[in-house]
Amino acid sequence: MGIRNAVRKTIAYQKRNGTRAAFFAALERVSDNIKDKYDYVPLSEEVLQEQKREYKLLAEAGNCVRFSIVVPLFNTPEKYLKEMIDSVIAQTYGNWELVLADASLGTSDVAREYADEDPRIKYYHLDKNDGISENTNRGLEKAQGDYIGLLDHDDILTPDALYEMSRVIRKSMKQNKLSRYQDCPVRLIYSDEDKYDGDRNSYFEHNPKPSFNMDYLMSNNYICHFTVMRSDVIKRLKLRSKYDGAQDFDLFLRATAEATLEMPMASGQIVHIGKVLYHWRCHKNSTAANPASKTYAYEAGKNALADLMKRYGISAEVEPLQHLGFYRINYVPDIFAGRRDVGCIGGKILSKRGRIVGGAYAKDKTLMYANLPEGYSGGIQHRAVLQQDCAAVDIRCLSVRPELIPLYEQVTGIKYEDKFHEALSQAKLSKEAGKHSFGQAADDRFISFNQEEIVELSYRLCEEIRKKGYRVVWDPRAVQRID
Repeated sequence: MGIRNAVRKTIAYQKRNGTRAAFFAALERVSDNIKDKYDYVPLSEEVLQEQKREYKLLAEAGNCVRFSIVVPLFNTPEKYLKEMIDSVIAQTYGNWELVLADASLGTSDVAREYADEDPRIKYYHLDKNDGISENTNRGLEKAQGDYIGLLDHDDILTPDALYEMSRVIRKSMKQNKLSRYQDCPVRLIYSDEDKYDGDRNSYFEHNPKPSFNMDYLMSNNYICHFTVMRSDVIKRLKLRSKYDGAQDFDLFLRATAEATLEMPMASGQIVHIGKVLYHWRCHKNSTAANPASKTYAYEAGKNALADLMKRYGISAEVEPLQHLGFYRINYVPDIFAGRRDVGCIGGKILSKRGRIVGGAYAKDKTLMYANLPEGYSGGIQHRAVLQQDCAAVDIRCLSVRPELIPLYEQVTGIKYEDKFHEALSQAKLSKEAGKHSFGQAADDRFISFNQEEIVELSYRLCEEIRKKGYRVVWDPRAVQRID
C-alpha cells in the first residue's frame, strides 16, 4: 500500500473513530509492516506435473468431480480478463468449465476467442446489466458442475486451486462411502488468499484463515476467496441483489448458518484449506487497495447480518465496528436467549500494563493474542477485537447458560457469579458516555490461583460444556483487569 493511500486511510479512520483509536491503529499498522515479510512461493514445476499426472489417472478411472467457475464480467480490462482466464486454463485439475456472464454493453472479442479455442470455456453475453448478484445468478443457471466456485473478473487462481478442492471432496466421499457427488456432505470449501500488485508483480497481506468459526464469520466475511459450494446449495440459495456489495457475505452466512444454527454442528460440511489458492488483485480502483471505495458494501453487510438474525428469530442489533467491513452482534437481552448453540461466553483479561493475559484459549491451551497491547486490534484482520468461537474462555470473566450453572459449580468447586455480563454492562455504559472503558476489577474468587491453574480450570469447564454440544464464544468487549 502506497504512502498516499495509507495517509488517506488514517485520516478517514481518525474522522470516524477519534484521535485515540487512530493513534493505536497507526502504531499497530507500522508494527505489522515491520513484521510483514510475506512472499508467495509458487509450486515447483515438479509438483505441478505430479498433480497433472494424478488428475489424468482419476480421469481415466472416470472418478472426477466437475467444477464450474462462474465469473460475472462488466467492462473488464482486457489485460485482467486474459490473466484471469489463463489462471483457470493453467489448473492442474482439468475437469472444469468456466462460465463467463458478460453484462457489458458490447461483446468481448477476447472472451469469444478463448471460448472458441477451449470448449470448457462458456461465454454468455447478457441482454442487460442487472447488477453483480443477478448477473452472477444468470451464470449459475448455466453452470453444470457438481461444485461451483465464484471468481472475480480481475483476480487470479493459483494453478493448484481446483486440485486442492477436489482432494477435500474425494476424501469426504471415500470416508462416507458415497458414489454420487450430490450426496457429499461437504457443502462449502474455502482457502487462504493474498493480495497481488500486478504492476509490481508482488504479493502481500497473506490472509491465513482459521478453521470454520461461525461467530467470527458473523463479525466479518473472513471466508471470502477462494470458495466453492456444492451445486445444489448455491443454486437454491442464489445471490440476493438487495445485498449487492456484500452479496457473497450474505450467501456464505446463509449457507453456513444452515449447518450451524439449524443443525447441531458443521462437522464435515464446511472445510478450510490452509493454502493460498487465490490472488486478490490490488489496483487503484479495487476494493483490495482502497476499502473506502465500497462503503455501500459495508451497509449491505450489516443488513445481511440483521436479516440472518431475523431469519433465526434472534433478538439482536448489528453494530458496525471501527474497521470498515467488521461488525458486532449485540444480543438482547443476552446471547443465551437467542442462541441455543452457545453454552458459555467470556471476555478478556488485561494486566495493569494493559496487555492481554487471559481470554480466549486455543485447543492446545495457548492464550490467543497473548500480550497484545490494549488498543491493538490484532493485525490486518482485527481478530483480537472480534467475537468468535474458541476452545475455552477465561474463568475469571465468563457467563454460562442457566442450566449449566450446576456444571460450573461441580467442575470449579466455586459458587457461580456472572462476571462477564458485569464487565459487558460496564463497557456499554462507558461507550454511551463517550468514555474509554477501563474494565472491571479482578474477580477475587480466583486470587489464590496461579496462571497455570486458571488455564487448566478454564479449559476443563469449557471442555465439559463443549462435550454437551454447546459452542464457547469469546467477546473481547467485556474486560476485566488484574494486578
